[in-house]
Amino acid sequence: MMYSQVDITEAFGDDQRLGPEDWITTVPLNATTADPESMGLSPVGTDADEIHRVASRLSELRESIPIPSDGVYCPVCHIANVNHGRLRTPCPQWGRPLLTFGWD
Repeated sequence: MMYSQVDITEAFGDDQRLGPEDWITTVPLNATTADPESMGLSPVGTDADEIHRVASRLSELRESIPIPSDGVYCPVCHIANVNHGRLRTPCPQWGRPLLTFGWD
C-alpha cells in the first residue's frame, strides 16, 4: 500500500483558500498511476461501492494517526472539504460517509 487515500487535489496548498463550507474537485489517483493495483488502489472502471470500500479502509488507517490539517472527501463524487468535523457524515452529493482527506 502506497497511499492513505484514493484521491488528490490538483496542487499542494489547495486547502489554504477554502473555508469550512467550500468544496474542491479531487482527482482519482488510479487515473494517474500506471499500475494502480500494485499501489493498493482500485483499477480504473471499478464500481462506486468498491471504490468507497477501498477508500474507507485507507481512511481508517489515516484516522488512527490524527493530523490537524486533514479534511474530508468523497472518493466517488471526487470532492473534498477542509472541515474534518464532517468525517463519516453523508456526502452532500452521493450520501455515502465522507472519509479523511490529507492535503499534503
